[in-house]
Amino acid sequence: MDIRDLEPKSVFKHFLTICSIPHPSHEERALGEALMAWAEAKGIEAAMDPAGNIAMRKPASPGKEGAPGVILQAHLDMVPQKAGGSTHDFSRDPILPRLDPADPAWLVATGTTLGADDGMGIAMAMAALEDDSLVHGPLECLFTVNEEDGMSGARAIGEDFLSGSLLLNIDGEDDGELTIGCAGSIRALAELTHPTEAAPSGLTWLEASVGGLLGGHSGVDIDKGRANATLALVGLLERTREHLFIAGISGGTASNAIPREARAVVGVAADRAEAFKASFAAEATKERIALGDKDPGFVAGIAVSSARPERALPPGGAASMLSVLGALPNGLIAMEPDMPGLIRTSLNLGTLAGATSDGLFRLAALVMIRSSSGSEMEALGATVEKRLAGAADHGWSVSQKRPSESPAWSPDTGSPLLATTKAVYKRLSGKEPRVSSTHGGLETGLFRPRFPKWDMISLGPNIRAPHSPDERVEIASVQRSYRFVRELVQALAVPEAR
Repeated sequence: MDIRDLEPKSVFKHFLTICSIPHPSHEERALGEALMAWAEAKGIEAAMDPAGNIAMRKPASPGKEGAPGVILQAHLDMVPQKAGGSTHDFSRDPILPRLDPADPAWLVATGTTLGADDGMGIAMAMAALEDDSLVHGPLECLFTVNEEDGMSGARAIGEDFLSGSLLLNIDGEDDGELTIGCAGSIRALAELTHPTEAAPSGLTWLEASVGGLLGGHSGVDIDKGRANATLALVGLLERTREHLFIAGISGGTASNAIPREARAVVGVAADRAEAFKASFAAEATKERIALGDKDPGFVAGIAVSSARPERALPPGGAASMLSVLGALPNGLIAMEPDMPGLIRTSLNLGTLAGATSDGLFRLAALVMIRSSSGSEMEALGATVEKRLAGAADHGWSVSQKRPSESPAWSPDTGSPLLATTKAVYKRLSGKEPRVSSTHGGLETGLFRPRFPKWDMISLGPNIRAPHSPDERVEIASVQRSYRFVRELVQALAVPEAR
């Protein structure tokens, strides 16, 4: 079946257009301009603010002018993750969606993230906006930039950019689940430098790597026991107890994605090279056994490197770097004691990049901390910063900052919007929806203190393995979710919906 023939055709038509325009975080301008051109062609009022956020407005249907304004909200950017060996360039190449060969009930991409998070939300909002059969009150669409890497778009929205009071965030990932709360987050960045030394001539240069991991979303997948490739590699190198020169180390691509691959270029004395390889392999076997079926694709290897660095981080600096990184908290920290299955606090070392430059080894580590408890999140942030600062005791210069912080969105079980949404869902499906909070981050957490009069809820189709090349969306759930959105908008088109 051709994807263009899938129902609802308007939703999948818009999604295919979105996939054709590169839009990773920080590079959404082309997609934003395409949406502005679409709105102009449709005669829909639209505005783009200086940050790149877009608001589209459609007047109420006749007789519905007194209904509360509804805002359909989604984000323009996607997480750029690709499978090992892929040459995909997210800045230039389109996403290539296809029916999943293993299960054609699902849509996947070709070796990359699909971008259903949140391209499917944009597509649904656009379909609703152009649907002249939809009966609605004042209707707006809000498309934000950079949700996946700091939520800078949501932070930049002006108070007069929108006029509605009921916000439907179409960034959910479970059909039949209504999200009314989310975790807060801290993105902590540490930049460290250490003097390099001239690399001895008798070194054997090798590339150590970890890969084959599942990775995933650092919020919703962090409790699944999957390996963080960067920390796995750090641990393997540290446990060999070898005197290593390190010319480079890297892992991960985004703060909110669990790293799937990592590598390091290391120098070892020629007469110790075989012993190092054997020790590394032995430690890798232990790691693979410990992970078991939680991350069954784990592979670690050593290969001869073509690099011949003139300078590198010396063994003392390398050992302290590995020790400090290895001592960081990682993964699941705490579960909510009164809400079974809900993560309370977690940490993900999302990206690590280290290389030599101008006589220094320069290392940058980006960590994402999430929690539904503001005090726990702050305490964990302080712990991470203290441990990284400890590198200063071993000859490192350390600079730290927090590029972004987002508050938690506290659930409001008495919300009138929630009551209406539940009633519509039950009418359509014959069953009660699940009402929950998520450990993932949503822009609603930022909206709450800035727009306290907004009543908000989050929903969406079934999306699995977001933030990874295995991302997929269930076709039937797109159909159900879009029908749900349409019916909900119509149900809210009455004055008492406030």
